[in-house]
Amino acid sequence: MVWLFLVIGVIVGAAGWGFAGALAFGILGLLLGVVVKSTKSATVPAPQEMDARFAALERRLSVIETRLAIVKPVVEPAIEAAPPEPEPAFAEDKPAPVKAVRPNPIVEWFTGGNTIVRVGLVILFVGLAFLIKYGVEHQMVPVELRVAGVAAAGLVLLVIGWRLRSHRAGYALSLQGAGVAVLYLTIFGALRLYGLIPAGMAFVMLAAIAALSAFLAIAQDSLALAVFGAAGGFLAPVLASTGHGSHVVLFSYFLLLNAGIVAIAWFKSWRVLNLVGFVFTFVIGLAWGLRSYRPEHFESVEAFLAAFFLMYVAIGILFTRRQDAAHRNYIDATIVFGNPVAAFGIQAALMRGSEFGLAYSSLAAAALYLVLATALARASRERWALLAESFLAMGVVFASLAIPLALDARWTSAAWALEGAAIFWAGVRQSRPLARAFGVLLQVGAAGAFVRAYPSLPGGTPLIDAAFVGMALISLAGLFTHRLVMGSTKPDSAERGVATLAFLWGLAWWAAAGANEIHTFVDRDHQLFAALLFATASTVGFAMIARRPHWEHARWPEWAFAPVLFLFAVAGFEPHAHPFANLGWIAWPIALVAHFAMLRADEDTMPEEWVPWPHGIGAVVIAMLGAMELEWLATEYTARGTAWALSARIVAPALVLLAIASHMADRRWPVATNPRAYRWGAGLPLVVAMVAWSLHINFAHAGGSDPLPYLPIVNAIDLGHILAIFAIAAWWFSLSRSAIELPAALAGPPGKSIAAAVVFIWLNAILLRTMHHWTGVAYESHALLASVAVQAALSIFWATLALTLMLFATRTARRSLWLVGAALMGVVVVKLVLVDLSRLGGLERIVSFIGVGVLMLVIGYFSPVPPRAAQEAS
Repeated sequence: MVWLFLVIGVIVGAAGWGFAGALAFGILGLLLGVVVKSTKSATVPAPQEMDARFAALERRLSVIETRLAIVKPVVEPAIEAAPPEPEPAFAEDKPAPVKAVRPNPIVEWFTGGNTIVRVGLVILFVGLAFLIKYGVEHQMVPVELRVAGVAAAGLVLLVIGWRLRSHRAGYALSLQGAGVAVLYLTIFGALRLYGLIPAGMAFVMLAAIAALSAFLAIAQDSLALAVFGAAGGFLAPVLASTGHGSHVVLFSYFLLLNAGIVAIAWFKSWRVLNLVGFVFTFVIGLAWGLRSYRPEHFESVEAFLAAFFLMYVAIGILFTRRQDAAHRNYIDATIVFGNPVAAFGIQAALMRGSEFGLAYSSLAAAALYLVLATALARASRERWALLAESFLAMGVVFASLAIPLALDARWTSAAWALEGAAIFWAGVRQSRPLARAFGVLLQVGAAGAFVRAYPSLPGGTPLIDAAFVGMALISLAGLFTHRLVMGSTKPDSAERGVATLAFLWGLAWWAAAGANEIHTFVDRDHQLFAALLFATASTVGFAMIARRPHWEHARWPEWAFAPVLFLFAVAGFEPHAHPFANLGWIAWPIALVAHFAMLRADEDTMPEEWVPWPHGIGAVVIAMLGAMELEWLATEYTARGTAWALSARIVAPALVLLAIASHMADRRWPVATNPRAYRWGAGLPLVVAMVAWSLHINFAHAGGSDPLPYLPIVNAIDLGHILAIFAIAAWWFSLSRSAIELPAALAGPPGKSIAAAVVFIWLNAILLRTMHHWTGVAYESHALLASVAVQAALSIFWATLALTLMLFATRTARRSLWLVGAALMGVVVVKLVLVDLSRLGGLERIVSFIGVGVLMLVIGYFSPVPPRAAQEAS
């Protein structure tokens, strides 16, 4: 029935007045259909019919009560017996050893077994290498055939050696070693000399051969095969070199070979193999450096040197790990002490011309060895004792070496800070207030000296440059002072004040150190997110420290982390920027996960009145980030100037509001344990933001959603409003479930008036945007006000709203709502007299007046007076 009236209205209006008539009479027909339908449903039945209806209702209620009586005994026990939903679980006498005499494995390999065969294989390998070089120089056979022939020879040696392993083990192992070496040479030659295979494929094949060599050596327990394969692998690039190859390719290849040696060291304590790898790596590397090193190679060569150094540190540890009971305190001194000496010698050459480079390298080596010594000393195994002592000695040596390499007058402030902390410690231990005071003053003087020397501090490597190290030492001195006071016996109020100031002092210098590093070494586009990562890491570090005794002040950064996140989010509000740019996609997830993880672990330690704030602020920050990111995505991937970007702003806040208002959130952390923080503390700002968004977008944008055509409701702006309305409604009901009472200003008439005004503006904006797109009126205030079609449509639309409100108020007995509709109708009448009568003309004036008049007649017939107050109360 309703749609019939709508179609008739559109046809009649279009036939007589075109588009405007179709629009006006279509709306009129729709309303008439609703009115007729409501009139039929609202017709008062006769008394006999009323009695029959009451009797039918009584019969239905009787049936329902009977069914409930049958079902209740079955359902209630099942509900009581159902297990509750589990809460998420969170974690939290031996004979004296006899020293054995080990023969030299290299001599043993050549003199044991078939010596002639082994020596012959070495000579054969060298001969094959020279044959390849000669073939290259004289172009005797096609390159593909030469390489294939050599590879086939290597494979034949491998196959024969494998088949003979159970009959003539020594001979078989020698053949396998030669085969492995030939394959190394073949692949490297095919890559570097002829370019027959790409570099990626070559390295995959070289890695496979290294793994095959390690497997064969371990499976047959053959040191000889391992040494032979490794030696052949290292000699292959040397024998096949033209002198013009890439050092990156060469050292990457050596990296694969050494990775194979590390893998073998996990299973076997083959010292000779370790020495072969160590000697070949550093000797060939040194020879290349003396001949071909250039300053522009520094970054790549430094990375390879560090990798080789760490590999042989690991090999030294693995060698000791594999020693048996008879050699429990045995270490490979050549590797343990020769590795740092060789690596540091090459590092000294690389750092020539760098003022503090070698000092920083020494500090890094000292830190590594001291950490390893500490870890091994804590391991309750006798075999680690000698190695731990060796590492400790190396750590002390490198730490001592760093002092003369780096220390000058500019480091005076750092030295004063450490000295001040030491004096304060002595004062605490000896209960001397004067010494404690002097220690504090010395730290303050250190800060002054550092500030004075700061402009002349040299640059350097991030995190180990003079500025960062100086600030970090001042910070550590302050934090150490704080810990000494809090760890003393029952500090009084004055001492606790000193501890608080010392902690804030240390925290401030630590923040300054991080900010200086970011400003100095990070480009402008990445500074914000580098600072966010630094703040996150620092906060997590302090939160972990706070779990230890006497560090309660260390929880303060954790408590203040949510406002810091909010400030970072606000700082990201820049035109044409988005939070996940420039490493933001790493920084923000890490920061938010850390924030909520710390809340989950430590919210019981927070002051009760502060707990809601970090929860609520965290939810708001997520909504802000989502809004910015979605707006950027819409701007980047849709046509410029469309409504997609502005409408994308509302999606994330609405989804966050729906999430915290959902029934699932009623049972899950964090909303379940902090409902007011999320549904009031975070929910209200999100609702206010959505209201502000609605007002802004309805006045600022015409709703173009290219490439899609404009349709009322089915466009970016109106769909965003619908999503927001659903979210706000869900939020409103969640407040009742959580027993959160709204202030009277929001729950009473003021709040309802604001909501009604926002919806009214949105509905009018739908009409105005439709008129803009369908009639060509510019979406500007002066153009819309001057349009006769717009003025007529507004009159009809407002009258239609008034009619709808008054009819609904009559049916639901809402007196105040009826009065609102009547007031709106009064505005329409005033507008007709003051605006439409003077500005409109022709068809528009006719449609406006007739339409409003008909609507008022309908109202007068069906809802002439407001409902009675008693009905409204009931």
